[in-house]
Amino acid sequence: MHLPREGSPDDTTVADRRRARRVQAVVDRVLGPASVSLLSADGGHVLVPGMSGDKDGIRACEELCAPLRQACGTGVRLSAVDAAGAPEVPAAARTAAEVVRVARACGRPAGFHSLHDVLLEYHLSRRNESSDRIAALLDPLQVRPDLVDTLRAHLEHRQDRRATARHLGLHPNTVDNRLARITELTGLDVGSPHGNALALTALLLRGSPTGEGGHEPTGA
Repeated sequence: MHLPREGSPDDTTVADRRRARRVQAVVDRVLGPASVSLLSADGGHVLVPGMSGDKDGIRACEELCAPLRQACGTGVRLSAVDAAGAPEVPAAARTAAEVVRVARACGRPAGFHSLHDVLLEYHLSRRNESSDRIAALLDPLQVRPDLVDTLRAHLEHRQDRRATARHLGLHPNTVDNRLARITELTGLDVGSPHGNALALTALLLRGSPTGEGGHEPTGA
């Protein structure tokens, strides 16, 4: 799970501990004492025994989501991955964290995310010999976070300028101007399928925990 952080990273450890206790109380109340938690101030993992009728853990996440939002804010993100046995638990935990990271990186609304929800994005975010070059395509936008936010919203809303404008609280013409500026700075034609695919992949790779060169990782 990923939890919206309260305040700055320099906040006291006392506040962090109180936050972790609130989350633990929610987990205990919803999932019961059989669950095992490893939590920090901004998220963590919960190991839950298999529940009847909940093979993929979707029901458990849905039951957790609302009370966690009440305790920690609306930015809570959850994912669940099955583990057949104890040896598979570490890999399942890594996959769940990656699903959350990918969902954040591509602008999905907070809430529950399954691997199926971000299947293409997850695939595109796997690193290989071309990854650094693709991620670097958005380097010219590092000093313009407003353009990055616009690009992410534009992709999430299926390139619908009006929906993007409503999401960002902007006039559609402002969205058009920002997209034109993105194309000017990066050379990516975000009005074309190829340009959109490259832009999405670059956003995902720049959120990778192994990213370098200022490609900031996102926590999960």
